[in-house]
Amino acid sequence: MSSITFIGAASSEPPRRAIPCADVPVRAGIAGFASPAEDYAGRSLDLNERYIKHPAATFVFGVTGDSMEAYRIHEGDYLLVDRAITPRPGHIVVALVEGELTVKKWLQRGRWHLLCSGDDRYPPIPMNDVETQIWGVVRSGHIEFPI
Repeated sequence: MSSITFIGAASSEPPRRAIPCADVPVRAGIAGFASPAEDYAGRSLDLNERYIKHPAATFVFGVTGDSMEAYRIHEGDYLLVDRAITPRPGHIVVALVEGELTVKKWLQRGRWHLLCSGDDRYPPIPMNDVETQIWGVVRSGHIEFPI
């Protein structure tokens, strides 16, 4: 089962922190021998601007558990959850299920609304049968690699 832990809210006025940004994609195979600094001189990217669309409604959660790995959400990842997005079936959401926060994919099957994991070991949670509330929509997930 995957659960989440509240880390904090995004600042309503996040500071601009531009970092150098290459204008070329990184390939996961042989990419040749071009200079690593060749194409990013003068370019930058602000991660707040890129990932936080509604600062006053964006919150950061940490993930525990393995039930969402099929959706590339792993233990230790951080999720940016946006409460300003209107949730709908098909979204990955943070839901309050009988008082506990969890991250699941919201699916609709006929008249049934289900909160589903990405792993068959965890059965779907029928929203029709238990007290649930969609708390917010997962906008993006981020992982920090060990170095």
